[in-house]
Amino acid sequence: MSWHEKHKPTPFDNQPIEGLFFLDGDVLASQLGGDWTAGQKYPMVEFPSGKQCQLWESSRPEAGGIVHVFGEMDLPYYSNRDEAFERANDIAEQCGYLARQIGDDILEVWGHDTGEHFYLHYDNEQKRMRDVTRPPKEKQAEPRPRMPLLTDELKEKLPKLYENEKEGIEALAQVKFFTPDSNWTWYASEYDGEDIFFGLVAGLEIELGYFSLSELEQIRGALGLPVERDRHFEPKPLKELRKKHEEERGS
Repeated sequence: MSWHEKHKPTPFDNQPIEGLFFLDGDVLASQLGGDWTAGQKYPMVEFPSGKQCQLWESSRPEAGGIVHVFGEMDLPYYSNRDEAFERANDIAEQCGYLARQIGDDILEVWGHDTGEHFYLHYDNEQKRMRDVTRPPKEKQAEPRPRMPLLTDELKEKLPKLYENEKEGIEALAQVKFFTPDSNWTWYASEYDGEDIFFGLVAGLEIELGYFSLSELEQIRGALGLPVERDRHFEPKPLKELRKKHEEERGS
């Protein structure tokens, strides 16, 4: 919480942040029966839609402040849509959220909880977040799309097929996929750039081989759950991973 003493200036006072206002800590103190907010004020921003968001200080003055949209989805007020997407996509990757671009100036973001679904509108010329709105009702009723199993960043990171032939079983697995409701796991060390991976598959057997992205997207486990990517996986040698699975199975 970024409370400020009422009689002192804040980093936002001289910035052209449309809709900037401050919660009155004295009013909150009287309503809540406490005194820790007395004499304080809290920066907020109200967008044209009426959506109000907390405004946090940023270590980068050019950001203007950080708009708290929901959960961990905290984005700079001063930014164009594409720059905001890079930041939002990074947050989504770490937290299991989802972010995608619409047209030239809208960023759509989803969280985990009901109500965590917004359109963020950007003025690309002025480089600022100009509005935060709810999607149309028919869009709100739709189930949240799944996170892509493979991001553009990972596509660039994965070596092309056959590039690791000399390394063999010592090659690094860059990506891990798994079924949450069964014991199948796939580790990709190479990718053809379109659909085919090479790596280690721990399923009925533990073996090196080829598998495809399109196949993973269609697979469902015993409870009908889709394949997921382990967002916290750190690259490891295929040899180490094979040994791990063999030890777990007692083979």
